Amino acid sequence: MKILEEGQQFTGWAGETPYYLIINTEDSRHFLLDLDEPGWMSERDGLMREPGEWILVAKRGSESLDGVPVLVVRVQDGEQPYYTKRTVGIAVGPGAGRQIAVYGIGKKKPDGETYRMWVLPNGIVCCGDDVDTIATSILKNM
Repeated sequence: MKILEEGQQFTGWAGETPYYLIINTEDSRHFLLDLDEPGWMSERDGLMREPGEWILVAKRGSESLDGVPVLVVRVQDGEQPYYTKRTVGIAVGPGAGRQIAVYGIGKKKPDGETYRMWVLPNGIVCCGDDVDTIATSILKNM
């Protein structure tokens, strides 16, 4: 599993997801997580709830923003951060059969309120359920 901690050397990505995740904990630990590596989340279960920040970063050489942090979520004590990937497609009408992958990070607050940010293949960033409308519009105009 490719989870890099300070002092480790990077040797390449496991798959084609155009992003990786950096988790910086409040106690100054830093983790680079390859989102294509099996077990990246389950093998670090305790880390997944630690206060700090989650940063979604474009992989070098990807079609997106080439190594640039694109989304950041601050995680407070008691919050549940998460990474998600979703495919948006059109079944009928203009753009039928087209689909794109969208990537996001977010968090669930202790009161149950959820915050989610998305990045689309063209670099557009949006919040919440807006991603469906924006992605569908992009697909119809491809």
